[in-house]
Amino acid sequence: MVEITDFQLVTENIASTLEPSLRVVEYISPSWNFIVVFMAMLFMVLNKQLYNMRFHMMLSVLTQSHDSEKIMREWNPIVSLNGFTVFVSYIALLALIVQKIVVVYSGNTILYNNFGFYLDICTFIAMICIFQYLVVSLYGWLFRIEAATTHQEVTHLSTMTILNIVMIIFGLILIFYPTKLILIITVSIILIIMAIRIIKTFFEFRMLSKMNLLNNFLYFCTLEIAPISVAITMVCRLVASDCVL
Repeated sequence: MVEITDFQLVTENIASTLEPSLRVVEYISPSWNFIVVFMAMLFMVLNKQLYNMRFHMMLSVLTQSHDSEKIMREWNPIVSLNGFTVFVSYIALLALIVQKIVVVYSGNTILYNNFGFYLDICTFIAMICIFQYLVVSLYGWLFRIEAATTHQEVTHLSTMTILNIVMIIFGLILIFYPTKLILIITVSIILIIMAIRIIKTFFEFRMLSKMNLLNNFLYFCTLEIAPISVAITMVCRLVASDCVL
């Protein structure tokens, strides 16, 4: 009788451990995430195949200043087709990164993991970039320093090309593994590249425009640093309180 009782206890424990359990997945990337990254990759491949020399020149502007002068002599990337695709890819990828930050850190997958919220971010980033371009062009026209402002715009577009490559790589990772650590690494690399561009452009702009140090500093604080600071503040407030104001 003792042996039968022991056998029943063992079998009952095994049966309870084999019961199926539901697997909880916190963040599932929607299908349009793949489309955004795929389109950015397609634009980059087309630029490399159709405009191979221009593509490599734009990648090297951040490290070699003479390539910027060569670009401005031969063609204007701001009004070219490949420049437009770089700009569109930059907005799409950066908006995707921001959307992932809000979703992962706020935990609100229902409200923020949708295409409408993503389009709002795209609109906001595009408005900032267009505003910067218009102000830079107007500033160059008013003070007759078009060479300096054009150099600034070309450097900015070149940095977008580099950032697109970085965001495509990390965008693919974030689609499958949207973790806080990967987001921190991604944002850190993006901010470092942006900081390098701003510092580099600051000194080159001062040399080309012959402006004094104070005016040059105020110009870059207003046009470059202030929009980034406002955008970071809005994202932090959105994560913390579901409100940007």
